[in-house]
Amino acid sequence: MRRQKEHQQLSFGDGLIDPSLYQLDEELTEVDRLLSTEELIKPFEAVFDPVMGRPGTPVDVYLRMMYLKFRWRLSYEEVEREVRERIPWRHFCHLSLQESVPDSTTLIKLNQRFGDALIGDLNKKLVKHLVKTKAITPRKIRIDSTTVEAHISYPTDMGLIHQTVKTLTRSAASLGHKITNHVRATKKAVARLGASLKSKSKGRKQQLHKTLRAVAKLAAETVQQSRAVVDQLSNQCHPATVQVVERFKQQIALATQILQQTEQKLGGRTSIPHRIVSFHDPEAAVIRKGKLGKPNEFGRTLQIVQDDSGIILDMELHQGNPSDKTLLVPLVKRFKKRFGHAPAAIAADKGYYSADNLISLKHMKVPKVGIAKIGRLKPLERRRQKSKWFKGLQRFRCGIEATISILKRCFSLGDVLSRGSPHTKTWVAFSVFSYNLWKLAR
Repeated sequence: MRRQKEHQQLSFGDGLIDPSLYQLDEELTEVDRLLSTEELIKPFEAVFDPVMGRPGTPVDVYLRMMYLKFRWRLSYEEVEREVRERIPWRHFCHLSLQESVPDSTTLIKLNQRFGDALIGDLNKKLVKHLVKTKAITPRKIRIDSTTVEAHISYPTDMGLIHQTVKTLTRSAASLGHKITNHVRATKKAVARLGASLKSKSKGRKQQLHKTLRAVAKLAAETVQQSRAVVDQLSNQCHPATVQVVERFKQQIALATQILQQTEQKLGGRTSIPHRIVSFHDPEAAVIRKGKLGKPNEFGRTLQIVQDDSGIILDMELHQGNPSDKTLLVPLVKRFKKRFGHAPAAIAADKGYYSADNLISLKHMKVPKVGIAKIGRLKPLERRRQKSKWFKGLQRFRCGIEATISILKRCFSLGDVLSRGSPHTKTWVAFSVFSYNLWKLAR
């Protein structure tokens, strides 16, 4: 696929339409100007061949459609339909009336082609451009973490085994081999589980364990037959099925881990490290943030760094739930490396506090650190936390809670529909990038 020219000329039919129909509002006009920055588009152009192959979707069309998707929380199919039907949106995406709109599958394939690393650099390029043009001067920052929930159903041992049996059976059938189908039996077991959880009988727990053992036995049989299929296909060594067989092997290995953790659960073990909560997103983890409404969340942890202008300067997605106090100093070091100086003030909640962090920030020449101490305060610490500048930083810190709320409610961060770490990183990167563009256009 080769690169296509970005800025399309208006067609003859466009000239017959009232120019007022093309008029963009203030937000889209400013976003269009920002997305025309060469620093944003150039890295994406390097992915395509300038001469060989058929013309691909222009990068500026792709970026503008992705902004519209995340700005108004649209699906890929919806953004395709809206751009096709709305003349101002067509004009915003640099598409004439005679040009076809890239379909939803094209946008998804471009996400996979560019990759999470290139898309993740979008926000870095934007912030670099803003600093270069002196639109922002990052000095005072606030840091916080939030949970990015995975697109999975609530995990249960019975549900995981049902996912395992269903996926392995389907994968074997796609390779032309039929194995014993236990999908119906495991589905009925999941239904019985839901009914038994509502009952108040004394032997409920014993019955649940008995059902789980029976279902685990069926899953073990499915895994055993799947291994036999893989051995048979490996001996054939057909080039067309190499990738499919490798994926099947990975599914079998994951199914084996799920059966092992089920055996540990039946053996009475309550705490299982690196527990798998989804067959389709095995890297999702159990995250406990101490919330009353959601004591357990399933997904990944996102660290956000924001300055006093409201622009998100940096973000980092982590597997599981690492301690915030271990991430503070690396985030500040990244800030210092990118902008050439340490922040003048840092605001964060108590989760980032530790004596070692305060010493490290002092050595990095950060003059003001607004992080409240956990536990009993000494007289000097009490005076420090009651000072005017410290209280000001604590009030400043509260603003990032509103930012996280807006990201989740208005920019699709609260309903991530991608599975797997690379796709989730792409989703988060576009969510934050769209938020920053919207913030600059206000």
